[in-house]
Parts: sequence; structure tokens; C-alpha cells
Amino acid sequence: MQGADVKLDGCKAMKDSADKQPVQVIAVSGGKGGTGKTNIAVNLSLSLAAEGRRTLLLDADLGMANVDVLLGLEAHTTLLDVLDGNCQLEEIILAGTDNLMVVPAASGTRQLANVGIKECAGLVRAFSDLKAPIDTLVIDTAAGISEVVTSFCSAATEIMVVVCNEPASLRDSAAQIQVLSSEYGLARFRILANMVRTAGEGHEVFRSIQGLTAENHNVLCSYAGFVPFDESLRKAVSQHQAVVSAFPRCRAAMAIRNLARRVITWPRPDRAGGHLEFFVERLIQNENINVEVLS
Repeated sequence: MQGADVKLDGCKAMKDSADKQPVQVIAVSGGKGGTGKTNIAVNLSLSLAAEGRRTLLLDADLGMANVDVLLGLEAHTTLLDVLDGNCQLEEIILAGTDNLMVVPAASGTRQLANVGIKECAGLVRAFSDLKAPIDTLVIDTAAGISEVVTSFCSAATEIMVVVCNEPASLRDSAAQIQVLSSEYGLARFRILANMVRTAGEGHEVFRSIQGLTAENHNVLCSYAGFVPFDESLRKAVSQHQAVVSAFPRCRAAMAIRNLARRVITWPRPDRAGGHLEFFVERLIQNENINVEVLS
């Protein structure tokens, strides 16, 4: 078959599915609380949106949600309403800045904090029904290795582990990686060193995680970069703002924007992995279109 002999109906299918291409799904997680995980998720989402990526930010720190607070948004309905059957997922989505949408969770709610695997699976499947065109889904997970965390990490295409240069963060992050690998078969992790003083300290954090996970030969850790300690970030939080918006020229904001540009270059999935995944129907549809066009 010549290169020009592509089926017309295949081309039409590609055009019609332009807004249903595979979605880059990034779970932002960490072994313990206090590592700045939510700030990374929020500011990364804003930075991706500023780069033209249609971004959806999911607050999956169920029961301790505060993404909407950091963005200065007011949520009248949340994931709790979706789980209770009072509304559909698309009805609770909040509009942030241009290209950014937010799925809020409820804070201080025991019901959300204690959701199980079945409820998480239902939420993951609900994303496949969303009509809005999305390029990237960023998931702010809770810290640790609860069923909620492992469910959302397993359903993502990328897992970014946010680590600080302190013994508890290093130990707990390595433990989280070990559990996700040994019990859930996850192999690839991107390590982001947060609140470090220098670039060298960031690399030291990464090498520490590599050392702590070295015995597990199924684990592949790559360095996502570092975000420096910056008082501007604390000021932004106190003002209920994201640092990339409140102090765009500060060191932390510039580092996160650079992170966003690197994230855009990460490869998107091209096929379904055979397990529960966000937007799995889009992955399957993409496989079918590729087969139709190339056959």
C-alpha cells in the first residue's frame, strides 16, 4: 500500500476523534504528608494550562481536600455528591483559569476518607463519560499507601512522587514505591525533589530514593527535577493563591513552569494496559483508529 492510499473514512475518524485522543494522566503522590504535594499538583496544573494544555485537576486527597481553597474557588457540589448519586461527575467540575478545570472533593468528610476500591473504580470509570476535551489529568492523591491512593496511582499513566530531603519523607516515599511495585505491578516512578536548597540537594534526594529501592529490580525511578525552598510559596498559600499566579518570577514558580514544559514532552500512552485506567475507552478507540488507518 502506498502512503497516499490511506482510507478516507480512516482520516475522517481521526478528525472526529481529535478531542478523544489518549489523555496524559499524572498522579502526584508522596509517602508522607507535608511534602508540598498539593502545591505541586495545583501549580503544575496551572502551568500546563498556561502552556495551552487542556488540563483537569482532580482533588483525590479525599477527606482532606483543599485544592479549591488554593485556587480561590468555591465548590457547592463535590465528589461526595457524585458518590451519593446526587449528580454526575461533569456537573461538579469547576472552571479555573483558561484551559483549567477542577474536580473538587469534600474536606473533613469521613465518608470520602473511607471510600473503598469499588467506589474508586466507579470514579475512574466515570471519567470516560466526560464530554469535555482534555489533554492532561493531574491527580492530587493523598499521601501513603491507602486503597484510595493505590487505586488512583494504578489507574494513572505517570506517577510523580514528591519527596523532601528529610529521613521520614525519604523512607516513606521508598516504602510507597515498593508497595506499588510489589503489590500492584507498577514499575515506573518519577521523583520530584521539593523544598530543596540547591540543585545538588535535589539530585541527592533522587539518589537516596534510588538507593532505598535498589533491591527491587522491577522499579525504574527517573528524576523529574527539583523545586527550591521558597518563602514566596508560603506567602501565596496564606493568600489562598497559587505561587505561579501570585509570584510568577519567584524561584519556585519558575521551577514549576519548567517542570510543566518537561511534562509536556513525556510520552502519552498509545494503548490500553489491560487494567483499570482513566479514560481507557479513549485508549481503546485510539488503538482501533490506528489499526483502521494503517490497514
